[in-house]
Amino acid sequence: MEQEQLAGKRHIQDVPITDSINKIIKAMPLWDFFDYGSIAVTRSNRFSYIPAHTHSFIEINYVYSGKSIQYIDDKKVTLKTGQAVIMDRSVQQRIDYAGEDDILINILIRDDDKIRQLLHNENLVTNSLTRFLFNASQPNFNHDNYLIFDFNNSPITLRTTENLIIQGWKNNGTNKSNRLLNLLMQTWLIVASENIIFQKTNYVDAHQDLMIQVANYLNTHYQDISLKSLARHFGYSANYLGDKINKETGHSFKQLLQMRRLNIACNLIQQTNFSMREISEYIGYDNHSSLFRLFKSNLGVSPSEYRERIIRPRQLDLKSE
Repeated sequence: MEQEQLAGKRHIQDVPITDSINKIIKAMPLWDFFDYGSIAVTRSNRFSYIPAHTHSFIEINYVYSGKSIQYIDDKKVTLKTGQAVIMDRSVQQRIDYAGEDDILINILIRDDDKIRQLLHNENLVTNSLTRFLFNASQPNFNHDNYLIFDFNNSPITLRTTENLIIQGWKNNGTNKSNRLLNLLMQTWLIVASENIIFQKTNYVDAHQDLMIQVANYLNTHYQDISLKSLARHFGYSANYLGDKINKETGHSFKQLLQMRRLNIACNLIQQTNFSMREISEYIGYDNHSSLFRLFKSNLGVSPSEYRERIIRPRQLDLKSE
């Protein structure tokens, strides 16, 4: 693809941009990126540009070498080596022509439950990045926020970031890649906020801190939690907290708990040899039939069918398609 673009000196649109009624700016689709899990890593083609678009996922652009000239919500941004931007779904982005030395690595986070999983530690300190990710995971909140980072003054963070990104890229399409990228995000949650050089945020502040604490507590205690025990922990009535969760997140307590248990079950199926009965007990179910219903209602397949559909890994190279 890159060689065709270089030889013909013309742009070849290799990623389809989905049509959207009443929208001039199109949205990048999900299906081209997430064959292998909820976090994906790609590299933007050189000798080309990317037209204006929004996203159906959270996107991180990291400049591995060279530079990347972008227009983010019509603001010109020049990202240099060692710099990164993280964007929510409604952010409009277009990227200028990339030359031979301009290598832009993209980390894509598909769904809200993956973000909640990243934020599962109830002791996690609230900072600019945790607030960004929490806001991004809530369907009823604004999604036009982005943060820009410069890691060049933090050598340890820079080296860790590049090592995890490169290894995640080389192992793309494998469980190892997902673990590496998860580790990268967990590292960023601790240290990346110190490296923010620009942020454009439009958060709905009311009750956000409470919802972050509630989400973290639920994600940690998913095995035996109930709405009553959650409400008791935070000093509210179950009815009040249940209504508040529904209003702020767009999901009921039961739905959030099911999503958390489903995510854990999927990870256990992919990464362990646990039996379905063991997985059921691990995530807090008393019987195997509850796990079966969870998978059927959310994924349309049984847990056993899900295990059978795990795709073989593929190897990719940074310098080639």
